[in-house]
Order: sequence, then C-alpha cells, then structure tokens
Amino acid sequence: MSVSFPASDMPVSPLPAPPLPGTEDRWALFLDVDGTLLEFAERPDDVRVEPTLYALLAELYARLDGALALVSGRSLGGLDALFGSPPWAMAGLHGLQLRHADGEMRETKVSASRRTLVLHTAEVLARAHPGVLLENKDMAVALHCRSVPEHYDTLHTEIKRLLPELHGYELQAGSQVLELKPVGMDKGKAVAELLERAPFAGRLPVYLGDDLTDEHGFAATNLENGISVRVGAREPTLAQYSLPGTSSAQAWLFRVLNVLKQGAVPHAYPFGGNA
Repeated sequence: MSVSFPASDMPVSPLPAPPLPGTEDRWALFLDVDGTLLEFAERPDDVRVEPTLYALLAELYARLDGALALVSGRSLGGLDALFGSPPWAMAGLHGLQLRHADGEMRETKVSASRRTLVLHTAEVLARAHPGVLLENKDMAVALHCRSVPEHYDTLHTEIKRLLPELHGYELQAGSQVLELKPVGMDKGKAVAELLERAPFAGRLPVYLGDDLTDEHGFAATNLENGISVRVGAREPTLAQYSLPGTSSAQAWLFRVLNVLKQGAVPHAYPFGGNA
C-alpha cells in the first residue's frame, strides 16, 4: 500500500478531536502501543502497563465483542510479556507477525543466514555510534537513538547506503528509531488482513497511532471510511483526527467505553492475562 503525504511546506490545519461512537456504530479498535497507549522510554524493556490501562483494554475488548487489536512494532513475544498474554488480536513487528482473534498465528519467514547478516550489520552500526541501543527482534533489528538523538540523521544515511547489500530488507524509520525489517508488510496490510475476519469484518475501523509507521494504518483505515487518529503532533500525516498525547488517548478511550456501556450488555469474553 503506497502512502502519500500532503506537501510538507504547506500550512497544516489543526486536526479535530476524534468523535465518539454513535448508538448504532459497530467499531473495531486498532491501537498502536508505544507513543500511543504508553509513553516512550529510553529502553523498550523499561515500559510498564498499569493495571488501569489493562482493565480499560479488557473492558473495551468485551464491549466490542472482541474487535480490538494491538498493532505494534514490538514482537508478539514482547507484547505478551508487556500485557500478560492478553486474549485480543495482535500484530507484531509491523504486521510481520499476526495472531488473529481466534488464536491462529501467521508469521513471515526469513532465513537464519539473512537474519544473521542483518543483525551483524546493525551491530557494526551500533558500535560506531556510542549510545545507540540495539534491539534484536529476531527477524528485524531496531537501532534506538532516544538517548543520543544527534546520531539519528547520520545513522539514517549510513543504513540507506548499506540497504542494497541487505536483499529482502527495508528501512522503517520511526520516532528516534531506525529499524531493518523484511519487505512486503506494514501496519496497514495487517489492519486490512484483520478486517477480513471475525470479529472485525463488517465493522468501522478506528486506528490510533503516533509514528511514521502508523501512516500505513491510517491509509488502510481511510480506505474503509474509518476513523484515523494521530496521537501527538507529528507532521505530515494522513490522519483525520488528533489527540495531544498518550494520556489524552487513554482519556478518550475511557470516554468511548462509557458510551459503549450505555448500549447492550457485552458478550462474556474471557479476559485472561494480567497487567
């Protein structure tokens, strides 16, 4: 899915706050994690999920008849560790890994030799830029520059120069992170895949995300006449609505839940997991 943006030198009008569901609306929630539900940390492993957030997601999951999914750059294993193996659908590594609502798994296959080559390349780059944190996601590798943002642009240039040697891989740039990942998958494609199956099929997609990686999710949502919500102030964006930050995103989700509570009694979905 190609993603095109408004010209960056054009003035951008402030985006409105997202609407709340109507009484007849059947929403499907797709939620990015870092920078959307949770504040960033210098190290991804330092992030924690508060019990109140887990309880919010669990109740939304029940009220939406299971039509809630996390769509993240973290691996499924990382998401399970963070959220306590929750029952809802999850797309990990920007959709390279996908666990459907019924538990069925789909994962992109990458040879061990290719993964080793990419990891070695990333290790050399990290050593050349002290302070850059390397995160090995098995089939993908991320280089985090949050503690040394001055290295970001140089590292970006060096990775672009090396990409022709890393056949089958592409650069996914994000908020102070540069990731080498297999080509052919993104968050938008993951959303489209989830929308083909129950309990998401036939529902209005509502996507919340903060980063450049979420633009594909916004594009897929817009194609379905859904609701795309940027969290933060990053420009340019394809999102139609905006929330200032993670706390406002959680507050809006609480408001969504309160509206949903005014409708029918939710189905009995087992929550599982823990926060």
